[in-house]
Amino acid sequence: MAKHPEAPYAAGGRGSHWLKVKQAHTLDLLVLAAEWGSGRRSGWLSNLHLGCRDGAGGVLMLGKTFKGLTDQLLAWQTEQLLAREIGRDGHVVHVRPELVVEIAFNELQQSRQYPAGLALRFARVKRYRTDKAAAEADHIDTVRALFDRQVAYREGAAP
Repeated sequence: MAKHPEAPYAAGGRGSHWLKVKQAHTLDLLVLAAEWGSGRRSGWLSNLHLGCRDGAGGVLMLGKTFKGLTDQLLAWQTEQLLAREIGRDGHVVHVRPELVVEIAFNELQQSRQYPAGLALRFARVKRYRTDKAAAEADHIDTVRALFDRQVAYREGAAP
């Protein structure tokens, strides 16, 4: 928690001058698919389906995000993803998992929805890693180790 230095302190309470600050983590993930945007994002591929590498040379989906994308980045990623298109399913464009994107997120949670068994919480795009090949994206072992550290921290912090 952080408080404005001039705001009054009230024991056991917080007000509008308090801000909850959470540590962000990052992973370099692969874009597996993207959904066509709506409203202001109409005509651009917006909502990204994200995954990590698995032990068998494949990928495991960890979640989706559409946050952190500027208009310039939306235009660039639409062009890049359409060049890698391998199929469509309604409004979802599936792509070859070649683009690496750095994703910031607050935490991981267990998930029955995604094949990795884990899901990103509050994910957002930081940047595309054009300097990295798909083989350099994070592996499921890295993701699981981060989740295990997160669980251990919570258990250690619990009374």
